Amino acid sequence: MSEETGSDESGEKRERSLKPFYIGGAIVAAAGLGFVAANLGNDDDWSDPANAEVAKQEDQASNAIVQEPEPEPEPDVRGVIKPKKESTIASKITARITSMPFDKGRSFRRGALLARFDCSTTRAELKAAQAATQAYKASYDTNVELDEYEAIGKNEVAVSRANLGKARAEAKAINAQLSDCAVYAPFSGTVVDQIARRGEIAASGQPLLKIQSGGDLEVELIVPSNWLTWLRPGAPFNFKIDETGNNIGGQITRLGASVDPVSKTIRVTGSVDQSEGLVLPGMSGTAMITQPADEPAKTKEASTEAAGSAKKNSSEKPVVKKADGNKTS
Repeated sequence: MSEETGSDESGEKRERSLKPFYIGGAIVAAAGLGFVAANLGNDDDWSDPANAEVAKQEDQASNAIVQEPEPEPEPDVRGVIKPKKESTIASKITARITSMPFDKGRSFRRGALLARFDCSTTRAELKAAQAATQAYKASYDTNVELDEYEAIGKNEVAVSRANLGKARAEAKAINAQLSDCAVYAPFSGTVVDQIARRGEIAASGQPLLKIQSGGDLEVELIVPSNWLTWLRPGAPFNFKIDETGNNIGGQITRLGASVDPVSKTIRVTGSVDQSEGLVLPGMSGTAMITQPADEPAKTKEASTEAAGSAKKNSSEKPVVKKADGNKTS
């Protein structure tokens, strides 16, 4: 009995020691069956050359879509028609307006009278200053004559001379004020707005009229700042007016002095052809400016070679044969 009992115990020990190996083998077998089942469930056979070619074409199409460059924006910009000259006429003195011949919308020529003021008080002050000047001059002349006979002191002569100079200066200042009693047009143009009216009292510095040059217009455009690499004065453009739908030609005349750091734009100015339809200040539209094409590389190389050959030919000295057959240069 003892021998049978010992053999049973040794068998149980051997089974317990082999049990982990049995469990590990079962796990490995289950994983292998799962991998085989997953491969069998996939319908695509990538080993097939046809399927591989389709996959390659799909990859190329996706790369082409990603790498396709964005279309460049149309080279057109917005602009506004403006007069080349515009000004606000103001009063230099405080006086009543007696005349304003040109109303809103009226045209005028350079040097025309735009406004006149009542300066009767100023003229009276000028006459008083001129009379005082004459009185001081008479006193001074008398003192100079008395000084020749040593009948008056030198100080009295100097005081009379100073009083005469003061009177003359006051008369000249009042006379200068009279030149401000009338305002004349600095250039030919049109009255845009009439701020003051005849009969009103205008204060010093008060605006009277807004004027602008008539028939002398230009367009102000706002273009991207990166256009400065190729945009130059003299570049042509076409301007389509929103109000009339007309297309007029133009030419860039000058570039702006600074770039807007926020919008990355710059203002440029151009002249417009006013003979192609109705063009008025304040009209807006779209300008089409074409970037000039670069000179082909072959043309540049050909011109460089031609210049080099011409220089080489000019450096060579001609050979002249004498009558005896000897060559000389």
